[in-house]
Amino acid sequence: MNDTFLYTIPQWIIFSAVFVSVYGWVEKKKVFRIIGSSLFIILGVFAIFILLGDYLAGAEFLTPDEITDQEIYEDTIEDIPFQAKLLPAYISFVLSAVLAIPAVILDSLNKKRYKLFVILAGLVSLFGFFIIVGVLQHL
Repeated sequence: MNDTFLYTIPQWIIFSAVFVSVYGWVEKKKVFRIIGSSLFIILGVFAIFILLGDYLAGAEFLTPDEITDQEIYEDTIEDIPFQAKLLPAYISFVLSAVLAIPAVILDSLNKKRYKLFVILAGLVSLFGFFIIVGVLQHL
């Protein structure tokens, strides 16, 4: 997978999820609220696919000899590859999906507590977005 897909696809999903969720909330349209929360879940599924697909695996960047010989020094942090720096963002996307699942369930049951989970899912996914932006600024 191209590195560009590692940061563009999540950004598009995040902003479409936030936009659709806010639109559904403001216009009081339940379908759009559920679609927005479902987009957070889709983002989490994409993140799990990336994490399990070894697209961010550290084993590709450090050899077993370097790890066992403890050849990792302070300057290694600056040498961390782009893909490995995205790991915290993808973990936050999975957490966002976990928070969006109760939002979908509660919203479909007409419970008002869904708002809390939608807001938390949005904030956690935006946290991952800003991690990506920070990584891109330091390239």
